[in-house]
Amino acid sequence: MLKLINCLRQLRADRFTSGETVAEKLGISRASVSMTLARAEEYGIALERRHGLGYRLLMPIEWLDPAQIKACLPATSLLNVQICDSTESTNRTLFATANHGQVLAAEWQSAGRGRLGRKWLGELGSSLLFSLAWTFPEGPAQLMGLPLAVGVALSRALRAAGVREIGLKWPNDLLLPGGKAGGILIEMQGDAMGPAQVVIGVGINLHSPVDWAETLGQPVACLQEHGLQSGRNALLGSCLAGLEQTLQQFSREGLAPFRDEWEALHVWQGCEAEVSTPDGRHLVGMILGIAADGALRLQVGQDERQFYSGDVSLRRKP
Repeated sequence: MLKLINCLRQLRADRFTSGETVAEKLGISRASVSMTLARAEEYGIALERRHGLGYRLLMPIEWLDPAQIKACLPATSLLNVQICDSTESTNRTLFATANHGQVLAAEWQSAGRGRLGRKWLGELGSSLLFSLAWTFPEGPAQLMGLPLAVGVALSRALRAAGVREIGLKWPNDLLLPGGKAGGILIEMQGDAMGPAQVVIGVGINLHSPVDWAETLGQPVACLQEHGLQSGRNALLGSCLAGLEQTLQQFSREGLAPFRDEWEALHVWQGCEAEVSTPDGRHLVGMILGIAADGALRLQVGQDERQFYSGDVSLRRKP
């Protein structure tokens, strides 16, 4: 994968680059360049090949650049941004050295993960895949509403970038009218009384993805088709700036300042949905909103039930 990314970095969309030029810059053979770039379409990258001229990207790629991202952060920011070309999982990598304020963004993940052990897919050059480490003085039990506050922070950044239709699904999905546009995976460890070390993983689809609906079992959407007016670096910088501010406020005040805004963004608010529990039960009811600690409030018959994100899977009823 690293060889493919290195080769793609030598190419442009506005002109052809010869295989010989790529080979010389990377110190590899022309045959190796040819075989490597033949795999580009497997990762969603379309190339034009022309005899005697070389290779050209059909769509430009804005590679992640730490300097551009940091330029979008306030001067007082504590975040330390690092970029890697490829990793198994930004969450897993960052957890090994989870220093407060550390950010790891990747061009590619070979084993991205979502909630409940699901696989998370991203497309090379067309996604944002990043994780942020943060230490809270509170213990993990006091951070139940954190995914919801993170969802609000990301929604604010995306709306500011022109994606006005972005919405939220409990507990950790970013939704557009056409389907899921992003997800949040929060993992934490620490003593019951604190502190808690948290890694917040985020995946967002910027451009049209390959057909993932069958693999993921749900429709997938992208920001580009819904008004995105920002490049990858600027958008990531905006997301990080918003997340840092939100995490600082959440540490002081909890979920309360974000609760009303989250419910206003919740696209399933007032809808009928089915909750599947670990013991095999399936409960159908109307979504009332969220409790003060972030639990889902569901009206089941005459009773109100509350569910927590680690326990259940949620599906909207037709």
